Amino acid sequence: MTYNSPKGTSDYFGEDIKYRNFILKIARELFDIYNYSEIITPHFEYSEVFARGIGENSEIVQKEMFNFFDKKGRSLTLRPEGTASIVRAVIENKLYLENLPLKLFYIGSMFRYERPQKGRMREFVQIGVEAIGSDNPALDAEIIWLLNTLFEQIGFKNLVLHINNIGCLECRQEYLKALENYLKPFKEQLCPDCVSRVDKNTLRVFDCKVSTCKEILKNSPKIDSYLCSKCKAHFEKVVELLDVLGINYFYNQGLVRGFDYYTRTVFEIVSKDIKSAQNALGGGGRYDNLIEEFGGPKLSSTGFAIGLERTMLLMKRLNIEINSYLAENKKVYVISMDTKFDKFLFEVLKFLRDNKVICDTNFNIKNISKEIKLAKEKKYNFIIIVGENEVNNNFITIKNLNSFSQEEFNWLDKKTEILNFLKN
Repeated sequence: MTYNSPKGTSDYFGEDIKYRNFILKIARELFDIYNYSEIITPHFEYSEVFARGIGENSEIVQKEMFNFFDKKGRSLTLRPEGTASIVRAVIENKLYLENLPLKLFYIGSMFRYERPQKGRMREFVQIGVEAIGSDNPALDAEIIWLLNTLFEQIGFKNLVLHINNIGCLECRQEYLKALENYLKPFKEQLCPDCVSRVDKNTLRVFDCKVSTCKEILKNSPKIDSYLCSKCKAHFEKVVELLDVLGINYFYNQGLVRGFDYYTRTVFEIVSKDIKSAQNALGGGGRYDNLIEEFGGPKLSSTGFAIGLERTMLLMKRLNIEINSYLAENKKVYVISMDTKFDKFLFEVLKFLRDNKVICDTNFNIKNISKEIKLAKEKKYNFIIIVGENEVNNNFITIKNLNSFSQEEFNWLDKKTEILNFLKN
């Protein structure tokens, strides 16, 4: 008898292993530089975890989950995505009692019962990050920065960030009513999936690829007319910091992403070198209510995920070569004294990370003594303080936490000296 692997699964060997390990090596090194720690969750959870986390009316829950019953009749599900499992783990293990934001990454198999095609399998590996416990828009910018840098260092060119603001639960309600009212007269012209979405999950109509539905949506109400002042200010700060980072972005008001839990910032990285509608490399967004909905504390969070197999496929299609790189550097903790210094802060972080220096910052600002104590506990070698004096006079002071020495550097023309000091 001949045995074959199940439909929608694949074996990896030879050249594919090289691509796989290359992507994972770059991802792990970047996660280390940006100070994200690994978390591993089970391959299956109680089904309620995903029904609540992803949304009862989502297509994943309705059509794509691998469900089974254990010997006691409890419904279990192979995980179709990573965030719901991470949220469950954070609450169950009270990880939110640690210093926030909690910055986590995961690498593991996910499972969805859908039609297998190139780059889309029933078992696939997902690489993702979750930053839990801060509503600071600078954290959105860092998450996007990390995702963009990941694809740059893998070797992708001509990247464009598609970004949108889908508002909070409060201001989105008025928009959903307006969108439903607009779509109802077109129900007979919509595809069957969109007819169902109008009543159950209205924002999902923007995911539709059917030409008649896309044409109808061209004149639909736009969500930016319904956003509250807080959501607008949050988004403005995100894109301001993207400008500091030099990330090329496009404000895509039709972008909504695939899960119910997203709020405010949603995004995708797109390669202009891929000449098809399926040119998104990876994406994510903010979720400010999910942890509280799971029974945990109210913790604003954000994250992203990419598919390993899809990334491998696109690397081969674009003839991206496998390279090795990355020199080791010591760890630097950058302490910002106020959120109004975020632009200068991000200039410093960008310089350090572009030069492969492992570093992080205090997104949830505390007093200076607590920050220095934290830096010592986390075994950072250096601290850089960003305050009013530094910003106004364009200099930084670097303190060596091991030798207790410190030195001031002109920020505009002493970059080489800064790197040399950090290597000592």
